[in-house]
Amino acid sequence: MAFMRMMMAHAKFESELRALQSTVANEPYYGEQPKNQWSADKRPKRMVQLIEERLGQIPETEAIKRLLQDAIDPTNRRNHLAHGTWWTFDPQMASIHVRGGIQRDDEDQFRQYSEETILAIAVRFETLEAELYKLRSDIEKRRGDHPDFDWSPPPCSEGGT
Repeated sequence: MAFMRMMMAHAKFESELRALQSTVANEPYYGEQPKNQWSADKRPKRMVQLIEERLGQIPETEAIKRLLQDAIDPTNRRNHLAHGTWWTFDPQMASIHVRGGIQRDDEDQFRQYSEETILAIAVRFETLEAELYKLRSDIEKRRGDHPDFDWSPPPCSEGGT
């Protein structure tokens, strides 16, 4: 359940990030275009550039930049968990060891994740998503937006499809 919660929290965070990009660009689907889906480590700089190009100087810029910088670590940890090889399970520690698929000079490919660690990543995404929502709302209110576009996810039919 912890892994699923983390994945759902990450999806909501990504959705809010796309909504923020689209609000800044003043184009409803801007954030959903592949060319605008930036890697986590490039997001802070690219978002600041987008804000400056489309909105100029706004009070939310530094907070958005800081939030996107804060999202790099949980995003990398989530990616390691989701895309790495689940190597071993330690029933005594209730943890898994995951081997990453990319060898980097400055990091160990193996990491251990407990349920508590995975839940902490989920909570971090939930917090970041809520903070991004507030910043996006502030931009829309100040600009006087009354968006016709509904950013909420579509309702699920029975059976989860």
